[in-house]
Order: sequence, then structure tokens, then C-alpha cells
Amino acid sequence: MKELPKASYYEKALVFFGTRFKYICEGTSMNPTLRDGEVVLVDRDAEIEVGDIVVARHPIEQVTEVVKRVERINERGHYYLVGDNLDDSTDSRHYGAVAREYIKGKVVARLG
Repeated sequence: MKELPKASYYEKALVFFGTRFKYICEGTSMNPTLRDGEVVLVDRDAEIEVGDIVVARHPIEQVTEVVKRVERINERGHYYLVGDNLDDSTDSRHYGAVAREYIKGKVVARLG
């Protein structure tokens, strides 16, 4: 599992230039990696690989966003997303793999 670094001053400055955005995690589906209320920085343009944490639009409840880890990417380029806390996560095991256009960006650092 990839380690999520603490945001550097450079990463924090990128928020002001619009190349990163802040996201507040909600719920326990990514425990212990990310806690409820924790703030992370997301890169909209980063290349996404298996093992990365992403923010995505929920494929069914499209006004909702989720934070999940990429478990695999299938041949059609769809992303299979799962929470680190499998017992308390609604994820691709429930709604299937999501298309790339649902991925809002890669979580690159935590604030705090």
C-alpha cells in the first residue's frame, strides 16, 4: 500500500494556482489510512495507477463524491475502487468499476 505524504509548502501553494484542490474526507471507509474529517490535496491531472487513492463521483448517486483506492484497472480502462476499511465501505464491490470520467483526481498529500 502506497504511503500518503504530508503536504509540502509547494503542494499547499498549488491550491492557490488551481492545480490542486482540497477535499475533506467523510466517513470511515478509508480507515486507517484516512480519517473522517481529514483534509487531503487532490491533483486533477495526475496519472492514476493501481494502489493510488482517488476522489471520484459516485456512479449511482452522482451528486456524491467518494474517496477510494484503485484496486485494479480493467482492459476497458475502468477503475475498480475499494475502501481500505472493507467492512465499512460501499465501493466497486457494490456498484462495479467506474469509467475514467468519474475520477476527479488523485489524492497526493494530506494536510495537517
